[in-house]
Amino acid sequence: MGLFSRKEKELCTICSQNESAKNLSDGFICKECMKNCSPFINSFLLDWKAVSTEKVTTAIKAKEDNLERTNIFNKTQNAGTYLEVDSVNQFWKVSSLSNVIFRYNEILDFELLENGKTVTKGGLGSAVVGGVLFGGVGAIVGSVAGKKHQQEITEYKIKITTNNTFFPSVYIDFLSAGKEKEGSFTHKINVKLAQEVLSLLTQITNSQAEPQTTTNDISVADEILKFKQLMDSSIITEEEFNSKKTQLLNL
Repeated sequence: MGLFSRKEKELCTICSQNESAKNLSDGFICKECMKNCSPFINSFLLDWKAVSTEKVTTAIKAKEDNLERTNIFNKTQNAGTYLEVDSVNQFWKVSSLSNVIFRYNEILDFELLENGKTVTKGGLGSAVVGGVLFGGVGAIVGSVAGKKHQQEITEYKIKITTNNTFFPSVYIDFLSAGKEKEGSFTHKINVKLAQEVLSLLTQITNSQAEPQTTTNDISVADEILKFKQLMDSSIITEEEFNSKKTQLLNL
């Protein structure tokens, strides 16, 4: 063997088929598996040595799930081009991450940020704080647009906090020009757009807060009814029925 012979590459820990391109914290990853992680792991802005095999596998599974959501996503509501909703399948997506579909129940809370300060805030099962909601989309008013003094707006965006492993914070930025004057024509338009997005986010989170009848509740009720019918037909005794009912209800 020559002094400068080529060192054999390790096989990818994820697929066990291709030669590795990068080291992971506990293995190796090939270019194909790196591609299959996107957009849940950004290969361009990442030190792969800090990433575990488990995280890569989770990202690839997330991409597969996301493809299924994309195939069935059907927009039923929207707030401009910033937020689109599929109320039938309970999905949503934002323009800044248009290739990622989130579920309703991934939203924890949301807030409107203006120059680093929270103007309006809402979340799961809560009313919008800092504004008043009147009916449908595009109807939040109050402190969002109620200021009298003018200032330069350098930040005007909505932050959505999620329980998504890869995207814990999702942003909707309304400042395409970088800055604007409060009370200017463009700022008034952005205030209205923010109102529409906030209203739709409130509808999403409030729908998740409504009590749902679980499958387990239904099956327990059906089981009790079944044993009641057996008792009424004298197949089991009342004592046996009461015993089974107590067991099913965990009393």
